[in-house]
Amino acid sequence: MLNKSPLPKHYQLSQLLRQKILNGELPPGAKIPGENQLCQNYQLSRGTVRKAINTLIQEGLLHAEQGHGTFVVEQPWRSRYFLTLSQFNEEMIRHNLHPRTILLERKIIPATQEISNRLQIPLSSPVIYIARLRMANETPILYERRCLAQQLCPALMEEDLENQSIHTLLIHKYQIPMVKTIHILEAHGLTEKEAELLQVDPGSPALYVDRLTYTLSSIGEIPAVWYRAVYKGDEYTFRVEHVTEPLFYNILPAEKTFPKGGASNKFHQN
Repeated sequence: MLNKSPLPKHYQLSQLLRQKILNGELPPGAKIPGENQLCQNYQLSRGTVRKAINTLIQEGLLHAEQGHGTFVVEQPWRSRYFLTLSQFNEEMIRHNLHPRTILLERKIIPATQEISNRLQIPLSSPVIYIARLRMANETPILYERRCLAQQLCPALMEEDLENQSIHTLLIHKYQIPMVKTIHILEAHGLTEKEAELLQVDPGSPALYVDRLTYTLSSIGEIPAVWYRAVYKGDEYTFRVEHVTEPLFYNILPAEKTFPKGGASNKFHQN
């Protein structure tokens, strides 16, 4: 059976199968269990199982062969969601690159109007601000910034953020479910500060990513983490899709919900 969770059963099953594919438990070319077997294993209806499988087919992780079954694609890592919330290090290692993360800033700041709008928290409430530089073979390729309400995870201020995934810490160690992300992508030239960090000329092409990740609370989905990243334009090619990760966590208790700031949570361009 699947663990108890507020999330739909088909969603839980698709995540479980996805993890087995990406960690190699279901290797490339492997045939996954049939619908009947999955129904029995997890006590699910056929419709629920079929919906989970179709999700992974649409993601490009599985393909169905009529009369033969459903199989893991030969190179599932190439079909992963755009901006998947998995670890940066894993992605670099897959490309035979040596990853390194440099923590540039970590501090508590008062929520500005823009942060308040994005995270739907009161103006001037305490926010954890994190800025990091991501390296591959000692070459900077990504400058990223995150904002989240201090109340959501105050212990994050004490964590080693150069050798750990922030996303993994939030969902696995601190049991904060992440259920939805919204991305905005724009192409721009780099500012002087960004160019200096990424060691290229100002105005060089770059991809700007704005991502808002949602968690679950007793009042429903609420914004959790506002992430902004600048990728060197000559280092990345993206396939645009969408992913949410972990499933098997409790809904946040009432003390971890935040009053709405009265502003829309829709993105606007920076």
